[in-house]
Amino acid sequence: MKDKIRNIFIRETSSDLALIQEELVTNAKDMIPDGLVEKVFRAMHTIKGSGPMFGFNHLSDVALPVEKVYKELYYGKGQTNSQLVEKTSGVINLLQKALTECDAHIPNCNEERALIEYFNNICPFNAGSDD
Repeated sequence: MKDKIRNIFIRETSSDLALIQEELVTNAKDMIPDGLVEKVFRAMHTIKGSGPMFGFNHLSDVALPVEKVYKELYYGKGQTNSQLVEKTSGVINLLQKALTECDAHIPNCNEERALIEYFNNICPFNAGSDD
């Protein structure tokens, strides 16, 4: 039963990330539309919160700083730009790869560390998540 639920999590999260990635590529150059900001925020929140239940502890480390940035954007604090679009796309690619390969223990690679650092540096509230 747990494998079935894990597979549903992988399938639904992968699908959500693919839709977000498609919207980023087609609709976002310098500005990420409000609806897409909310989708990214919700997806990262889900990965951060639900991933560990299915053995994807490592994905929470990636999703948390992105979630914090998009939470701020969702509440109207800050603006998007082309670099944010590019980095968000990079994070989504990493997360999709991990889910596709069902790899709960991807080693920290330089690209991943750079992306996490980028999101930590642009978020004024990098002390942790409040939920």
